[in-house]
Amino acid sequence: MGRRVLTVYELSFHEKHKRNAASFAPADLDGEDLLKIFETWVKNLTTAETHNEGRQTWVSVDDVSLYAPRVLLLDLRVGAYGEAGELVDVDTGEPVGTIADNQAPTGSNRALLFVPETGERAYFLSEESSRGQAGGRIRELFRSYFSRYTDKVTMVMTAVTESEVWAEAAELTEVEVRMEGKSVDVADGPHVQVGKVSYVARPQRGKRFSRRLLKDLKDEKTLKRIVSVADLPEDHRVWVTMEHDGRTKKFELGTEGAPAIREVLNETTEPTLETSELVVKCTERVTNLCERRGAAWEASWSRPTRPSRGE
Repeated sequence: MGRRVLTVYELSFHEKHKRNAASFAPADLDGEDLLKIFETWVKNLTTAETHNEGRQTWVSVDDVSLYAPRVLLLDLRVGAYGEAGELVDVDTGEPVGTIADNQAPTGSNRALLFVPETGERAYFLSEESSRGQAGGRIRELFRSYFSRYTDKVTMVMTAVTESEVWAEAAELTEVEVRMEGKSVDVADGPHVQVGKVSYVARPQRGKRFSRRLLKDLKDEKTLKRIVSVADLPEDHRVWVTMEHDGRTKKFELGTEGAPAIREVLNETTEPTLETSELVVKCTERVTNLCERRGAAWEASWSRPTRPSRGE
């Protein structure tokens, strides 16, 4: 288990080096299908390419499969390294092993590429876990590859999120600030971590927070006042719960350079979504994004071509 969030990028295509450039459909990029281009490329990636030495992050591709007629599924591994340390059983506090500076504890991530049979935009969706975001590495590698792949088509990747709509229309019902807790035993010293501590703020029963509060939460003074804490460590993380059209969703407020808010797929106490559940959630997101563009995502495009794994 472990909390996971979802990041979404929109892919659009147009003529290269043209002032009034015509757009291309991702299923017909000068006669080629983005789904096939990406599938062929990612299946040939090596760990020498996916390994990000500059960021000391290990990323690898475990499996690539055509989950549905127009959906490609990537099973990935990701983990950070660079500092030797001791492995500790968090239930007992006892050491159970060591790890060298060139060893990375890895976890699984999944990423999906949705390419409509008709329409002008494709979507790349990826999980992020406490181990990292392998999909982000794959996305950036493909951006670089595609820029050299053709001299006729330019690809534009843009971070998008359904939360843009929610931020405008939804009601903010809860603010949670999560951070590392400190030991209350003086003998432990001031830097002993004892687990996660959450501070939760909710409006009075039957009421909602002001919509402008969402933007104001980026101001640390406002955040500390809302959750009634005197100080916040640099590594604190902020989550907001919103209601819109009878639905409730939780989002993580992003850091600078990240999408504004990212949807939470599962909490730390909840199991990771099965692949079929993840595809359903991603299909819902892509369907909504297509509708905002005046397009449509056909249900048959993301219907599994075979029984999904692990179910």
